[in-house]
Amino acid sequence: MRNVYEFFGCYWHGCTKCYSPEEICKKDRNKKTMKELYDQTKERLKTIEDYLKPNVKIHTIWECEFDQQKYPEVDPHLKPIDKRDAFYGGRTETIQLYNNLSDLKGRYVDFCSLYPSVNKYCKYPIGHPITYTDISVDDYIKNNYFGIMKCKILPPKGLYHPVLPYKQLTSDNTHKLLFWIM
Repeated sequence: MRNVYEFFGCYWHGCTKCYSPEEICKKDRNKKTMKELYDQTKERLKTIEDYLKPNVKIHTIWECEFDQQKYPEVDPHLKPIDKRDAFYGGRTETIQLYNNLSDLKGRYVDFCSLYPSVNKYCKYPIGHPITYTDISVDDYIKNNYFGIMKCKILPPKGLYHPVLPYKQLTSDNTHKLLFWIM
């Protein structure tokens, strides 16, 4: 029996460990989602297996698995931060459309308009990034680091207004900003 080795680049073949299924491969001319690339890869692999059976055994490995074997101390999911993922456009919502009480005054609070002024007047990290991979949130707070932190956050429970945004890919290949409530 002969052996065939197939190496799948995570970005080009839609690795489910490294990319969300809705993410679009920007370097692909057809702008396919990672799920489409993954399904296409599986179909191609099945076609090859059907053609070569029973004389050949196919061994496959994903790029992230290969990197983990090559550098076991490196977390394969530790990708550089995409600065654009940290910014979201302003969102507004009406809480109460009608109030028939004459003794109360209506109020309008526009905190979304603060977004441009924050971009102009507040501090932002500049220069080449320094990456710290072994600090906790407590270390970040105690040591007065300044910058962007990549971390996983569980949304607070029981809020009337959700606070954590999520970009979801829509059917027309645009992103819709959603807020999840648990």
